[in-house]
Amino acid sequence: MTVSTPAHELTDAEHAAVAQYLATAAGLVFDSSRRPVLASIVAERVAATGAADLGAYLARISSPEGSDERQRLLDAVTIPETQFFRNPPQMHALRHRILPELMRRAVARGRALTIWSAGCSTGEEPYSLAMLALEVADTLPEAPEIRIVATDLSTAAVAATKRARYEGRSLQLVSEERAARFFERAGRASVVLPDARGLVDARLHNLVAEAPPFGPGDVDLVVCRNVTIYFAKDTTRDVVGRFHSVLAAGGYLMLGHAETLWQLTDDFTLVTLGDAFVYRKDVPAGRLPEPEPEPERPRRPLPVPRVAPPSPRRRASDADDLPDPDRANELLGLAREAMAQTRYAEAAKLARLAATASPLEVDAYVLQGKALANAGDDAASVPVLRRAVYLAPHAGHALFALAGALSRCGEHRGAATQYRAAAVALPATDAADLEDLLDGCDVEQLVTLCRRLADEADRRAGEAV
Repeated sequence: MTVSTPAHELTDAEHAAVAQYLATAAGLVFDSSRRPVLASIVAERVAATGAADLGAYLARISSPEGSDERQRLLDAVTIPETQFFRNPPQMHALRHRILPELMRRAVARGRALTIWSAGCSTGEEPYSLAMLALEVADTLPEAPEIRIVATDLSTAAVAATKRARYEGRSLQLVSEERAARFFERAGRASVVLPDARGLVDARLHNLVAEAPPFGPGDVDLVVCRNVTIYFAKDTTRDVVGRFHSVLAAGGYLMLGHAETLWQLTDDFTLVTLGDAFVYRKDVPAGRLPEPEPEPERPRRPLPVPRVAPPSPRRRASDADDLPDPDRANELLGLAREAMAQTRYAEAAKLARLAATASPLEVDAYVLQGKALANAGDDAASVPVLRRAVYLAPHAGHALFALAGALSRCGEHRGAATQYRAAAVALPATDAADLEDLLDGCDVEQLVTLCRRLADEADRRAGEAV
């Protein structure tokens, strides 16, 4: 068995041998679409070690003496790419719902809040979690000790996490306030300051081949986003089972936005929080302290009717209320920027203005509806998203957003209908419209999630009858 062609091609047998090794060693799946990349990496490692051929190389890394080279291969095939505060809806759910609940519970139990960032890549995720936890701690009368264990298969990723030095696209979603509080400048780079850095313990760990670095019930939150997309179904089931074993009663598992436990396990309950989804490890009633209720949102008083003056004249300050149609794209761009930075009220206003300027702009309604939902006003988001679906009945991203809003409003039967419509429409929806939904995953996984959510909505509708 050799890797000898100039183009670094792998024969079917060679690809099967390497793919099988990576699946066994780390649970990684390399299908035919990733074959050229895998062939190039393997050819480079075979040449670097001086192995006679691919068979000799595989024999070497399969032996106890080949552990260092085995790790180099795993480092090469796991190329990390992530950002701070990636997927704003999930970050919003963590900041405003999940972490406050878990921190209050940790205080009640007299224990530390323990978070496992599994597949942490180069550290942006665990440090984002540390920063969110510190922000939440500032709002509580009493906060627990915070412990975040960050693990990854790649030695290079773990080393980068320990350096805590970042620049470029990685920092794109960091607000000015967070940059000032949690980072210090070092030339062109930004370095995480000790208050957040000190909460994170970065370690090398193989999710598939090694036992979890925790005992049963030790963990309050597992965050493992866009990791299981590289695993076979059986491997994912085993890994999720390990997560379940280390989670405390009422603990949460957060996966990537388009990853799902559908047809894998019934040991978790799916919980929707705005545009985010999380899985909860449930226990019999009465075993958990009741979470403190969220403060009721003050109702905005209805405007007092005013009699218009006889000859109204438009003021300069009214310009934002009647935007120029040519500004629709600019307003939509500003709305997307505000949305990415979790300034949801501002995003909703800008998107509304864009829709006013260009009433047939579907994305303006989608963005406005999602911003309203993330701000906690699902009731207001539903009619806006219905307008988007009316204008574009086959827009998968609009259908998905409407389904989520309906579900959170308790309209489960309607939500089921929209989720199934989304499952049909998503494969034909423009990839650019799905970017924030997919978050590195593929459309089929999102379709699977829609079907799972439709079934769940039907179940809830039946229970309500």
